[in-house]
Amino acid sequence: MAQRNLIAMALALLLAAGLALAQQTPSVTIELRAIDPASASVVPPDTLVYGRIAYTTDAPVRLVLKPYRNGQLVEEGSFNSGSPHYAPGSGEAIAWFSFHEPQSIDEIRAAATSTDGWGEVFAESGMRQTVVWRVGAAVPAQAGWVQPLLQAPKNIVVEPPSDSAFGSALGGLALIVMQLVFLLVPASVILQIYAWRKLEGRHHQLARVSGYLMAALWLFVILTGLAGSNLSPIWLIFLSPFFVVFLLVLIARSRRARTASLPLS
Repeated sequence: MAQRNLIAMALALLLAAGLALAQQTPSVTIELRAIDPASASVVPPDTLVYGRIAYTTDAPVRLVLKPYRNGQLVEEGSFNSGSPHYAPGSGEAIAWFSFHEPQSIDEIRAAATSTDGWGEVFAESGMRQTVVWRVGAAVPAQAGWVQPLLQAPKNIVVEPPSDSAFGSALGGLALIVMQLVFLLVPASVILQIYAWRKLEGRHHQLARVSGYLMAALWLFVILTGLAGSNLSPIWLIFLSPFFVVFLLVLIARSRRARTASLPLS
């Protein structure tokens, strides 16, 4: 009975974790409606490329514009507008990027990303356009929609004012918690190896179940990573605490059962 309860608890924890992670993905759609400069293909360094982005979202997002060449993000020498946290709803936003030095791109993408610092991409929209930053090139005329959109009020999330000392302490605590969560990934592997090798009887069988689930998780992360997903490691970070809790409980019960079986002196 205890063995069945532990298996049920492990499966329930993993299922709850998966459902919780799935429910965190918001519904977001965006469209890159226009680019400025729209026709000029050669511009001087530090010339901004603007994107007109229409969006609909049910959660706060950041809206950014990114340069690509041959399908790869071009970051060297670039700078961009960043993004406020846009509130749930629909509207239009503007974002920009540029390069301090000569550079070339052949695609521009708008992206809606998470506001939690992970940079998870919820939606993308792109246009194929070649732009070359070259010293001595003429400065192109600016499109008529750029300035009105820059000056238009934005539907953004306004953070309430907070005490700076409290905010600094809270940020430090969040950093510590994040580092501990990352450490749980190798900790779960170490505990799994220990439980597989050291536990006996029904506890060893449960450790094998946990081991197979962990192996399946790592295989999923590796395969999706090779397929190009940069979000698959989140599953490891999110599910490792559940493996740690389950394995610690399993090891503790195994030791308690072993102690209870020792003859009294």
